[in-house]
Amino acid sequence: MSEAPVFSVIIPTHDRPQLLSRCLRSVLAQDLAPNRYEIVVVDDGSRRATGRALEPFLSGGRVRMVRQRQQGWGAARRLGAQESRGALLVFLDDDCVAPPGWLATYARTYAHHPGVGGVAGGLRCGARTNVAGRKQYLGHRAYFNRLNAPLGSDVDRPGRAWFTFGGNRSFRRALWWSVQPEEPLWYFDDYAIDLALRELDAVIYYEPAAWVTHHYVLSVGQRVRAAFRYGRSEVGREVPSVGSAESLTLRERWARLRVESPASSIWAWSGYAFTQPLVWVARYLGQRCAQIGKKSSLPFL
Repeated sequence: MSEAPVFSVIIPTHDRPQLLSRCLRSVLAQDLAPNRYEIVVVDDGSRRATGRALEPFLSGGRVRMVRQRQQGWGAARRLGAQESRGALLVFLDDDCVAPPGWLATYARTYAHHPGVGGVAGGLRCGARTNVAGRKQYLGHRAYFNRLNAPLGSDVDRPGRAWFTFGGNRSFRRALWWSVQPEEPLWYFDDYAIDLALRELDAVIYYEPAAWVTHHYVLSVGQRVRAAFRYGRSEVGREVPSVGSAESLTLRERWARLRVESPASSIWAWSGYAFTQPLVWVARYLGQRCAQIGKKSSLPFL
């Protein structure tokens, strides 16, 4: 058997073949020597197009794929970790693109901080986005800054962090397995892990130089499905919140929308605003289904 790689890059995916292909090309083009990392793609119940998109990448032996029925990110990350061999687990979302120096930056950071249990990287918004995507990006930044405020950390400065971005972070294998939730969550598996690590007083180092570009474009269907699953996952759990949006009037929400996405048109702002009630309804339905123990009340969710 060949020598085990240092890094195992684990990429969960579901029905996003074009984004996945772009992601894989970027990871295969890393400056780090190929024998120092492996790539494990977890197909979370995708349709055939994902398998066809993966075929060219599997022939070279540098990418492996495992499949499961659709269970969400938490279960996919767990399966990927089970199938991996590296001492350091790197979790990357399939809609991210990594610059060539991404993994090398992780390697240097671990070398400079040998006592840390994990290293997390930053997220940047891609050139192509929409109003919903821009709001999600700003929300991710706000979560990071608020939850790490007691440590004096923010998204632009390296240092210790309690909360990190689930789509771009890494851990020492033994530590990550020690804080896995008993039941993998569709949402909040990353946040549950963060809370458990904080209870252990584990040191996680945030290095914004280990950034990736995230594809922040959300359709109405994606927003509705995500809201439903979010609602199901949040019932009975402590969940992060920025905390200010719920108290705003409609006029204040509209003003904030225009400030947050200044490059968008009035039609884009209006489209987002008029479809937002669907998202609220989907989240409520998710909460209700979780409370009564149903898997789903809508067939497309």
